[in-house]
Amino acid sequence: MRKLMLFAACAMLAAVTQAASVGWSLAGAGSFANDAYQFFVIGQKGATSIATITALLDAGSSVDSYAFGSGAVNGTGAATVLAADSGKSLDAGNYTGFFVVYDSATPTAGSTKYAVVSGAANLTKTIAATTASVTFAGGNASSTLNNASNWKSYGAASGTPEPTSGLLLLVGAGILGLRRKRA
Repeated sequence: MRKLMLFAACAMLAAVTQAASVGWSLAGAGSFANDAYQFFVIGQKGATSIATITALLDAGSSVDSYAFGSGAVNGTGAATVLAADSGKSLDAGNYTGFFVVYDSATPTAGSTKYAVVSGAANLTKTIAATTASVTFAGGNASSTLNNASNWKSYGAASGTPEPTSGLLLLVGAGILGLRRKRA
């Protein structure tokens, strides 16, 4: 009986210590071997949405402090890191992750492009307190990464409004002017 209790205690201790073993992987990035990538978990470290991160990138701001993990795409076009290696963990809950892949080993605002890999069902995970490990797997991202229209310039946000926005501003100002004139 004592051996059984000792075994059960060891098993529970192992489950608790491994609860935060979170990994992520991305395949299909063969054309971007040795280029940098970052992995973000929505709701962690201020990464409230993909739009939050892309707005910062478009403005040329660093997103390093928001990243849950990072690294370089390996020679076979995969990106895999364990959270245990980065010293980060996730509590029990529902999480959605996404990758940002750069076309450079050292992303620099103004001279680097980036693409977001997201939307796959396997980038959304429910982590229970008893989960030994979980992997956010990006699947094969080659169709996303090899499509030129998915790449944006890091730090090249345009300050020019679209024509309809300017037109709406003019119409609104005109209406306010007419209203003021009548009063």
